[in-house]
Amino acid sequence: MKKFLNRLNSIDQLFALLRVLTLVGGLVWVLLAPIPGGQRKLLFYNFFFFSVYSILLYVYIYHHPPQIRKAYLVVLVLDLIFLSILTRYTGGFHSDFILGFFLLVALHSFYFGLKFGLAVATASALLYLLCAHTQINAQNFINLILRIAFFYLVAGSMGLLSRKEARDRQRIEQLYNDLNRHRAELEQERDKLAKILMGIDAGLVLLNRDQRILWMNRVAEEWFGPVQNLKDQFCGYALWRSSDICNDCPTERCLKSGKIETKEIEFKTDNHQLKFFRVTAAPLMNEAGEIEQILELMQDITREKELNLQMIHKSKLAAIGELASSIAHEINNPLSAIAVCIQQITDVMQSNGHEAANANDIKLCLQSMKNEIQRCKKITTGLLDISRKSTHRRVPLNLNQVLRNVLMLVRYKAEKEHKNIELDLQQPLPEIIGEADELAQVFINLILNALEFTPTGKSIYIKSGTQNHQFVFVKVQDEGYGIPIQNLNKIFDPFFTTKPRGAGTGLGLAISKRIVRTHGGSIQVESKLHQGTVFTVLLPVARREA
Repeated sequence: MKKFLNRLNSIDQLFALLRVLTLVGGLVWVLLAPIPGGQRKLLFYNFFFFSVYSILLYVYIYHHPPQIRKAYLVVLVLDLIFLSILTRYTGGFHSDFILGFFLLVALHSFYFGLKFGLAVATASALLYLLCAHTQINAQNFINLILRIAFFYLVAGSMGLLSRKEARDRQRIEQLYNDLNRHRAELEQERDKLAKILMGIDAGLVLLNRDQRILWMNRVAEEWFGPVQNLKDQFCGYALWRSSDICNDCPTERCLKSGKIETKEIEFKTDNHQLKFFRVTAAPLMNEAGEIEQILELMQDITREKELNLQMIHKSKLAAIGELASSIAHEINNPLSAIAVCIQQITDVMQSNGHEAANANDIKLCLQSMKNEIQRCKKITTGLLDISRKSTHRRVPLNLNQVLRNVLMLVRYKAEKEHKNIELDLQQPLPEIIGEADELAQVFINLILNALEFTPTGKSIYIKSGTQNHQFVFVKVQDEGYGIPIQNLNKIFDPFFTTKPRGAGTGLGLAISKRIVRTHGGSIQVESKLHQGTVFTVLLPVARREA
């Protein structure tokens, strides 16, 4: 029974409740009211008739739920007959059961609408007149008009209320449908986003403000382990297994600046494989504009690093090949001096001079040989430093020393071409964090370019200094032919060159720019035709630990 009632809407349940109350209340009234015996028996039959068709109504509705409105129309006719008999035999015009007509009009006006309600009001008024026509006179005529008018008032008010309720219900259904549609669309977008996030070929890690792990995508789990084992752990230890990684942490900088921050991180996996990651930390704001979470994007750039190293190394070897004659000359000079010293020692030992004088001459020659050997050592050490493969091990550097080592390798080439190189190095110069061999490669490329495009008898100026106490700069300025304005935006493009075929690869400046950018710096160029070119390398000063 309860299950059946749950299938009915609120107005249908009200219909059922009123039928039960009408039956119970009517029977009690018939039993207790002072009614003549013949009329009492007729009223009992009337209520029995009411109970039978009411039961049949709900039996029919139970088996045919979609036919409920048609069933109500049939039962409406029976209800009007029932009320007419009840009113006729309980006082006619003065019967209190006129309230049943009002209730019937109200319910059907609300259930079926205004027009149908007015029709029920008309039928009820006619039946009421039929039941009370013998009692109508001039004294109660106004009362009769008011009662009939009330039928239509009830029908109109309930019909309008029904119309408003129908519009509201339709609007609610529309809103509900829109809500479901938007929910379905959001679920689709969420599923799509989840597939993208889980399928993207990069690691994603979501952190709270305390830098503790909230979520990871599939790729990040493959690199660092299941998120269930790492959730709520501090990212530095959980992901990188070291607190050293937190120095200059991009997430920490992102929390302070509110901007996207990036850093390259070197990481050794559990199987001792060295990998490189580019970690980008992006802030996620709440409605108040405050950072609520941090999303880290991690890209495995190990292969990219390997390719860069190969390209840089090949470029180094090409530059060293170009400097071969200069290097040979730089080594030949001290070797010649050593040969002279050896000859002097031989001559002294073969002479018949005083032993003390001989010993002093030999001592001076040995000291000279030692100095020349140290000079050779510096040249070969500088050459080895530049030619060795990069390891991406960055340490504090003084760029002045890097520039001196480079100058030692290119000086003979400049002298041979009758071109002068002048140094203007700031002392002291703040340290930077970098790789000496990679930065030496940059300055070799710039100086060789300057030598190539500078006429005989002209000079190249190399200057170092600081800018805004935040950057160290190195300027390489020549008095050459200058770069045409249409080529200024192309000179850093890979394989762009103005040299004859076979005279250059067009990779020198492209590699130089990439090296400087990976060091967190920039490289700029200014040029005027027939006046010269200035390349400026800017590198950030090493941050001091707090």
